[in-house]
This record gives sequence, C-alpha cells and structure tokens, in this order.
Amino acid sequence: MRKCLAAAALFCGLTMGIPAALAAQSWTGYTYLASDSLPGSKNLIALAKEFTEKTNGAVNLEINLAGSLGIKAADITQSVSSGVVQLAADGFFLGSIEEGGVLRLPMLFTTREEFDKGLKVVTPYLDKAFAEKGVVLLAQYLYPLQVSWGTYDIKSLADLKGHKLRVSSPEQGAFVSAFGGAPVTIGGAEVPTALQTGVVEGVFTASVGGGVLWKDQLKSTYRLGPNFFNSAIIVNKDAFEALSPEHQKLLRDLAVKYANQATEENMANEEAKTKELADGGIKVYQATADDAAQAVHLMKPFWSEWASSKSQRTQAALRETIAAVGR
Repeated sequence: MRKCLAAAALFCGLTMGIPAALAAQSWTGYTYLASDSLPGSKNLIALAKEFTEKTNGAVNLEINLAGSLGIKAADITQSVSSGVVQLAADGFFLGSIEEGGVLRLPMLFTTREEFDKGLKVVTPYLDKAFAEKGVVLLAQYLYPLQVSWGTYDIKSLADLKGHKLRVSSPEQGAFVSAFGGAPVTIGGAEVPTALQTGVVEGVFTASVGGGVLWKDQLKSTYRLGPNFFNSAIIVNKDAFEALSPEHQKLLRDLAVKYANQATEENMANEEAKTKELADGGIKVYQATADDAAQAVHLMKPFWSEWASSKSQRTQAALRETIAAVGR
C-alpha cells in the first residue's frame, strides 16, 4: 500500500509540474458556410488540420459548418468574443464591427484592384475594432463581385423593383432599395428554404459561392452587383494569448496562407462556374454600361449619408478609402 501511495504521489507531482500552457486544448471552430466543398470552408478546415498537426496535438481545432452549432451568421463575432467558439470565419460581422461597412458600400469598388486598395486602408481599423471586443483578426479572404440572382428573370437593375432580395448587409440593402426592391437579411443556411418558399426571390452572391450552393432554386443572374464580400478569420483574444509565441505565429501564418488560397480559388473559379451554371440552365445576362453608370451615380451620395451616422473612426476610414481608390 505504501508503495502504491508513493507511486501515486510521484505521478501527481510530475503531472502537476506540467505548465498549463503545455496542456492539450480543444478548440471549437465555426464557419457561416454550410458546405465543406467551398473554398472558404475547405481552406478553413485545412487550416485547422495543419494547426492541430503542427502543434503536435497541443491544440485540437475542429471546424463546424453553418447550422451545426445553432449560431446565427450575424452572431459569430459575439460567439468568438464570449468564447463560445475559439476560432471562426465570419462574413457577417458588420453588426458588431461598423468599420467593415466601408468595404461593403455599394459601387465604391468595381474592380478587384480597387477593393485591394480599400482593404489595405480599412484593415488597421478592423484590427482595432475587433480587439476592443476581445477578438484577434488573423486574416481575410475575398469573394468575387456579388451580383444579382433571381428565381425569376433579372435582365437589368430595373427588374429588382417590387421583389424581395436577400442581402448580407444593410449597405447591400440600400442598393436594393435604391432600385425599388425589398431587402431581406437572413443567414446563408436559411437561404435555400427562403428561395423555395418565396420568402426571398433573389440573392446577391458570386457564382463560386451561393450560385453553386443555391443553383437548384435560381433561374437567372444579372452580372452587376453592389460590392465584393470579404470574410474575416478571427480568434478569441484570451485563447490566442494563451498560446505560446510560436503557436501564435503559426496560427497567424496559416490563417494568411489559407485565406489567400481561398481568395485565389474563388477568383480563378468564378468564370468557369458561371459557364457551368449557364450550361445547367441558369440564364446569364451581362450588365450594360448604362446600368453600371446609373448604379454608381445613385449610390455615391449614399456613402456620405451612411457615414454621417457612424463614428469618427469609421468616417476617417471612408475618407481614406475614397482617396485611395480615386472616387
């Protein structure tokens, strides 16, 4: 008995001497995407796998798809902030991080090059805003231009009038309203049912995103839209700071690596996926120069109107962005 007690005491002494930072941790990850075949979710899953492997299991990170944890798309930032999940991909953070709205302002960016200039300006503002909520912004990935899709024929912006369209932000909603449509905000997991039941009659998305996911409910796409769509890869600040400096750097590096991969896959696949969807029966209508010019003309005053109700920090971000893209 004395030998058993001595052995137990020795074991306890040894295990109690293991630093807390070295104890194995289980992290819950989450994405607003409902399919693991999309570049955004596929690369986030790859990030989690490589991070788990390269920490030798010190952190076991598992990614959960949209709808699996009962977290609404608009609540992801808060869920990371409160530690409900430790890491997430969040494309719907504008309700918590108003500075992000600058990057979604309708018709502010019409090319990838313009958006990249805006992203460079706004990212430091996002870093600070997320940090104030106990969240670390690791990286961002990008979707192609969000264009209009309908369960009916959309051949021009005039065809938005009188129809309910799903939007991913209030800023996108302003674009819909400007053309007489009714904006409806719902998460990605709810879209298929909403399209089937007529709760919404159209969406704004890219071919590589919702175009592929919701193709069975869609009949047409008009290739003009209000904005690009960026997704933030974020982590709970306390969980991140509990990592060793080496693991913090590893996580940042992997987030940038896989975010860049997701962006390039999205961009490279857009044209091919649009053709594939057209071959499958979706009508593709190209945008006219007149519609594009009208959209910019209508939305430009909205940028200042939007900023007038925001913080001075957000207003500064917008001013710098407009200057950077030459608007």
